[in-house]
Amino acid sequence: MSITIFFPIVLSFVLCVLFVPLTIKFCRFYNLYDSVNARKIHSGNIPRLGGVAMMLAFLIGIIVYFIANYSNFDRNPISIVIAGVIIFVFGVFDDIFELPAIIKLVVQVIASVLVVVDKYSFHQIFKYNLPPYISILLTFCWILGIINAYNLIDGLDGLCGMLSLSALVTYGIILKDVFAEGSIISLILAASVLGFLVFNLPFPDAKIFMGDGGSQFLGFMIATIPLYSIRVSARTPLIDNFEYNKFLALLIIVSIPMIDTIAAIWRRLRDHKPIMSPDKYHLHHKFLNIGFNKRHTLFIISVIQVCICAAVVIVIFKRKTISIPVMSAVYVFMIGFFTVLHYASKSVTRRLLNRDKALREGNKAVPVEEDGVILP
Repeated sequence: MSITIFFPIVLSFVLCVLFVPLTIKFCRFYNLYDSVNARKIHSGNIPRLGGVAMMLAFLIGIIVYFIANYSNFDRNPISIVIAGVIIFVFGVFDDIFELPAIIKLVVQVIASVLVVVDKYSFHQIFKYNLPPYISILLTFCWILGIINAYNLIDGLDGLCGMLSLSALVTYGIILKDVFAEGSIISLILAASVLGFLVFNLPFPDAKIFMGDGGSQFLGFMIATIPLYSIRVSARTPLIDNFEYNKFLALLIIVSIPMIDTIAAIWRRLRDHKPIMSPDKYHLHHKFLNIGFNKRHTLFIISVIQVCICAAVVIVIFKRKTISIPVMSAVYVFMIGFFTVLHYASKSVTRRLLNRDKALREGNKAVPVEEDGVILP
């Protein structure tokens, strides 16, 4: 890795570590704290604009990289950075002013348009080329879905950051010889996220949250960076393998927030509740309900995420013949993991309810559990 690439990555990490304490002071001065609702598991006043420090560090790092590599500069990375900034800015407005859902959706669509018209889209699934209208529809659904999936998964100290960090490092590896600019963007952003995690991990508790601005920005970048379509004339066996496996590989990399969001949507539609309404039935809530603490929950989910990302990296550099069976097995494992966890948590809840019912029938005092999770 040359100095022109290594320096912006280190710079992004160092700047984020320096910017976060300043952001904490700013939030305390203006009383900008994260609200407590049914989805959150924290208490007390926690600053919620950590995404500002993360974004500033990333932008400075990426500008330094662009300047140092101006002679080899391709215009395509500019669109994704500009669109990401748009997502971030309105996410920060949402953190402060709580924007209506329709405004957030319009902003996400505008940002998606900026990148779709600049060659960021799904053009094939395995060996099948997609018709233009299917390609555009699938890409829009993908970007909007992943933005909101990472926003919804941001309910436990360090969780969204760890999921994002592993996904971005994976992109940095698999895109190195496919879309070099995307690889560098991923690594610079990963360094910024790592700097933010210094203050966001539950050791003992997070000192700052990234907020909707940070989580939506990360979701947008993770959804979009690997979508850049390679010119046909630039195809190599590795690029062909990546394009062949791209759709399934991305499904696996974002499987934790994606499956969790699909489950949340199904749950709320079933219960006739607004899709974006908060609750305590997410993946990390179920771990906590079973009896794990925040640190153990973060560790387990992070290990699973690293393992599935490693599986993607290995498969991308192998033959096509083994890619689909291996990645399909990984995705089936993830679905099974969510299913087992759901029923395990539900069993714990049922046992607690039966115990409390027996205590009430025996006219005994029933303990109150303020943080208990009652699953449907």
